[in-house]
Amino acid sequence: MSPLPRRVLHPLVLLAFSLLSAFHTWPLLSKLKGHVAGGREDVLMNMWHLWWMRQAVWVDPRNPFFAPMLHWPLGAELYWHTLSPAKTLWGVVLLPWMPVETAYNLVLFGSFVLTGYTAWLLMRYLLERAGFAPGLAAVAALAGACVFDFSRYHLSHATTHLNLSALEGIPLYLYFFLRWLDEGKRRWLAGLALAALYTLLCDYYYLLYIALFSFLWAVAERWRHGPLLSLGTLKDAGVRRAGLAAVAAAVACLPAVVPLLVHLFPAPLAIHHGDSDYFTDLYAFFLPDTLSGWLESMPARAREFALGVVRHKMSTNAEEAGTFLGWLTPLLAVFALWKGVPEGRRWAGLGLGFAVLSMGTVLNIGMEDEVSPVVLLAAVTLWVGWWPAWRGRTWHRDVTLLLGLCTLMAYLSPLTAFNEPLRVQVPMPYVVFKHVVPLFSRGGMPVRFELLTTLALGVLVAFAAAHLGRMASGRAALAGLGVAVVVAVVPNVEYLGKPMAMPVLPALPPVFDEIRDAPMPAAVFTDHVLGQWEQIFHGKPVSFARLSRLPVREAEMVEQRIFRALEGLHGVAGKVTAEEREQMRRFLKENHYRWYVAHYHHPMRHRFVVEELGGELVHQDSYVTVYRFP
Repeated sequence: MSPLPRRVLHPLVLLAFSLLSAFHTWPLLSKLKGHVAGGREDVLMNMWHLWWMRQAVWVDPRNPFFAPMLHWPLGAELYWHTLSPAKTLWGVVLLPWMPVETAYNLVLFGSFVLTGYTAWLLMRYLLERAGFAPGLAAVAALAGACVFDFSRYHLSHATTHLNLSALEGIPLYLYFFLRWLDEGKRRWLAGLALAALYTLLCDYYYLLYIALFSFLWAVAERWRHGPLLSLGTLKDAGVRRAGLAAVAAAVACLPAVVPLLVHLFPAPLAIHHGDSDYFTDLYAFFLPDTLSGWLESMPARAREFALGVVRHKMSTNAEEAGTFLGWLTPLLAVFALWKGVPEGRRWAGLGLGFAVLSMGTVLNIGMEDEVSPVVLLAAVTLWVGWWPAWRGRTWHRDVTLLLGLCTLMAYLSPLTAFNEPLRVQVPMPYVVFKHVVPLFSRGGMPVRFELLTTLALGVLVAFAAAHLGRMASGRAALAGLGVAVVVAVVPNVEYLGKPMAMPVLPALPPVFDEIRDAPMPAAVFTDHVLGQWEQIFHGKPVSFARLSRLPVREAEMVEQRIFRALEGLHGVAGKVTAEEREQMRRFLKENHYRWYVAHYHHPMRHRFVVEELGGELVHQDSYVTVYRFP
């Protein structure tokens, strides 16, 4: 069967991923206006990002990485923050024509369509390079692209994180990177440089991901020809091309990286995610998460495990628990390795390696970070038995058998210490990795490395679909394509999530018209990211700023008693002296704070605002409480 012309094939692929994206994110497209995907606090912040980028780039041109109307009167730095310019710049184009929530919903939806398309480009190239017919490669690549695009990682983070949902730059970069290594054409070098910059502008850590992936790929490629630390390395054409790729990407990213480095010291405070925060559990790779559509049909014990992972390990952040790899999907990957995949061991090794990194600093099995030594014995036995370099040794079989017997005995008769079952913590590679690779010790999230595992898994599944299609095409070409399509159904079913939460945005009461129409100078003190989102409608400076990392200079300001009192639920306990009262009232007056908008009402805080700050209650409902200052 002859391949479709490019002018037809590529639009068809985009259409296919548009339909699949609509299916996986439903009911997003049916509730574009008045509702917002996910509805979590980060989503409110991301909508503000779209509005702010339009203000800074088009309405009143200025540096978009400094927002003078947040953390008023100091202003907020947005350098070490998830501003995601590659996504939020769409606010410049979309907001004149639609509400901000509609623009956000469309940008999020577009990330799924683009991720599917760029992953398809990468996997189709790998299949055609391996000798598969263009038509079969194009269809089989759909299967692998679905693994990456509709992974539980992607679907889970779509409920909260626009920056982490923007995955399309990763496979696009690897597509150009591998073509550059294979062909050495300048257009591929230029493409990888631009793709690296795009990835950086989606999420800073994703640039580190592709840099790490590229480095490991280049090292593995060099090992095919000889040792890494030798004179031959400098003469190796692949090493030279990899070095040029690194230089090109660095030059392209330099304008965006320099401001980050300039604002790195003093180090911003990681107020939301500290050192080694979230990690995955071994069981979590094979049991659905709380946002999975399969959760309710699972046995009670599996449901309790999924809930426990979020409750005890993720501090209620359910999106970080999206590490389910499926049941049939990993088996398809094993089948592909059995049938043969170019650089198959490399893809499998990278996928497993990143899965290990995603488990954090110590091994967790069933939400326990202290495990039986049987786990260690079993791991050593498998390692010794599998390691290719040892298989020809005379001692190999005997040692493997001995280790296996020791493992069995330890399982049947648990090892003890002081008459108690022995439990040990098993350190994982990430505990060293985070101190070797820059920035990961300042808030790196090990659980998110599972994303690269899904990429490697997608490549292997694409090859599984191609092999099965080739086997079926012996009778009819259409049969082979049909089999590849059936393989693509597997991850779409296994990774299916619950209907996407699309909460209704709150309706602002008439008092916000008064705030909007008030002449400048005028500012609003507020206590929540909702107050930052409300700035989109009233346009006045606000005291609050939700930042990924808080600059030290801003931390000093928000530690003032008036900030802690008006942002804390109960206010600040203790007696207020006459001097403190006068100081706080002077701060409000000098900085033109005319309103206090509170989204949590509490009697103690109410008394503080009225008695100590002289505020007058002007509006109260189930959504908001508003005070006016004299």
